[in-house]
Amino acid sequence: MHPALQIAAQLVCGSEMVVALQSSKFSRSKSGIPGYDELVDGGFHKGTVNTITGSSGTGKTVFAGQFINYGIKMGEKGMIITPSESAEYLKREMMSSFGWDFSNLEKEGKLAIVDVTDPVLRLQKSIDADPVDFLINFRKLVERKLEEAKPDRLFIDDLTAFFMAVEQPFKIRSLTDDLFGTIRASGVTSVVTIGTAFGTNQFLEYGADSATVLNRERIGNTLIRSIYIMKMRGSKIANSIRVLDISDEGISVSSLSPYS
Repeated sequence: MHPALQIAAQLVCGSEMVVALQSSKFSRSKSGIPGYDELVDGGFHKGTVNTITGSSGTGKTVFAGQFINYGIKMGEKGMIITPSESAEYLKREMMSSFGWDFSNLEKEGKLAIVDVTDPVLRLQKSIDADPVDFLINFRKLVERKLEEAKPDRLFIDDLTAFFMAVEQPFKIRSLTDDLFGTIRASGVTSVVTIGTAFGTNQFLEYGADSATVLNRERIGNTLIRSIYIMKMRGSKIANSIRVLDISDEGISVSSLSPYS
């Protein structure tokens, strides 16, 4: 090949690689939540940590379960880690409420589940267990399980109570960064649900790539669930609060405002 043509070909190839890298950098994982992705310009960035914050009964677990179930439907492998309760309870809830058969998906190898019966997670039941040691061991457990299962999507249930037991704020921040860094390094797209009862959710939200907040409030004589996006790094977000609906089909984001 003529040297000039060879250089031109290399330039074209190089520019194609740049475009491919840019496309990969900004690729998205659709949430599977109707109406949600339009609020965040197309879905979660792949390989990111995304928190879903809310008090009890706001729909956090349903949101995360639907995220996992949708991904499996799209041919992706899922993983759920429930450090606070038995996975059997979650399986029954998802099956009876929405028909999502996590037990069968687990048998088929499409879903991996880690729960409190894991020897490492049993540490939480000991009143003598140091919360920092537990969280360090938990991070190592997550790292090992991600390496073994290699999932595309991850859902970690509420960790707020464990972080609440850590007294020094700088340790909470450091432990959060270590855990989230481990998750990002695996390339998995993750959703972490966190509660608001213990006041440590700000540390987890700060360290995450996106933060979505769910609420349940009384407006007149009606209890209404709502959702808004607090932040999403590298993405445009809708600056509006929307009604959140839960039905037999799962969870969805309405175009309506709870205040209209």
